[in-house]
Amino acid sequence: MNTPAETGKDAEHPFTVAQLSQRVSEAVSKWGNVWVEGELIKFVHKSGGHAYPNIRDLNTGAQLPLVIFNNVLVSAGEEFKDGDKVLVNGVMDFYVPGGKLSFKVLAIKKVGLGVLMAEIEALRAKIFAEGLADPAKKKKLPFLPNAIGLITAANSDAEKDVKQNVALRWPEAVIKTISVSVQGPECPPTVIAALQKMNEDPEVDVIIIARGGGGFLDLVGFSDESLVRAVAASKKPVISAIGHENDRPVIDEVADLRASTPTDAAKRVVPDVVEERRKIHESLQRMKNRIGMYISSQVALIQQIRMNPLLKDPHGYLNQRDDDLTRAIADLRDRMDYRLEKQTNELVGKTNLLRSLSPQSTLDRGYSVVRNADGDVITDPKDAPKGLELTLTLAKGEIKATTN
Repeated sequence: MNTPAETGKDAEHPFTVAQLSQRVSEAVSKWGNVWVEGELIKFVHKSGGHAYPNIRDLNTGAQLPLVIFNNVLVSAGEEFKDGDKVLVNGVMDFYVPGGKLSFKVLAIKKVGLGVLMAEIEALRAKIFAEGLADPAKKKKLPFLPNAIGLITAANSDAEKDVKQNVALRWPEAVIKTISVSVQGPECPPTVIAALQKMNEDPEVDVIIIARGGGGFLDLVGFSDESLVRAVAASKKPVISAIGHENDRPVIDEVADLRASTPTDAAKRVVPDVVEERRKIHESLQRMKNRIGMYISSQVALIQQIRMNPLLKDPHGYLNQRDDDLTRAIADLRDRMDYRLEKQTNELVGKTNLLRSLSPQSTLDRGYSVVRNADGDVITDPKDAPKGLELTLTLAKGEIKATTN
């Protein structure tokens, strides 16, 4: 006797959709109550206060749809939003009419964020204590880099924003891009590898690490200590453009420049060609004005010099000076002759006076000078006792004598 074929085992005895769905539902219902940890995404309150977000795996990014009824949210006593790290308790549920598998949440609570934030803040304090965030150590960005290194996710909005805004400001700028993971466990090692490669490229003068914002947990990779230290050790200036104001990743502290968004990074890394052309035009205009003013002043000075009588008739001036010199020489000679004649007359008069007062003049008139043997002049007969030897000085010689 042939037993009836089991439903679903062959093409002649297929399951109906309802039958298979019912079997899946029965199997799922036997899995029991479990706890699941992950990150909330697409969290929106629907009508009646219910929510149907997804929970995302923190490491792989795998997702599972959730069904959270209003009474569960009210019992939790917390406000939830995208990016919250949560623990959910519940059972798997298969909705037969729609063929949809979901996790029916019976309890939900936030977990882990406080610990994670404390670890990040501890690392931030450590970085500051070591001086890695010291403003004095920040490297200056080049005015016009030879090439810009861009580290970001492939085909991301951040990549497009940087490239578009750099092109608008300086169309000839060269951008070298390395695609990396910007969240999850692969974020730190891939960014570190890209950073090392950019540092080894001789053409790259500045490096941008960019991501277009995200939830707190999305940015955790940019607070990884190994990545933070790699950015601090970079030989080339690094711009951090993670684009998140509320939860600053730690690489913002050690980067040479923090840009608020990828667009802001593009504006900081190259000058605006329109603005630079305006500055050049203004500088050229100031130079022309100053040169024009200098030339005008020099022309006026030359005109004044040309109007000077000396330059208009230099020979007349020389002739006049020649006459003045001749008169000056003649006057000098007259003065010299007058002074010589006057000094000669004065000398003759003084010579005659000296001669009249000279002892020789007295001797010439017949007088003599009487001296004793010691050379003393005898002026009183009492000083010439008898027998004293005397010397008589006459106008033309001396005579020896003895008193009687």
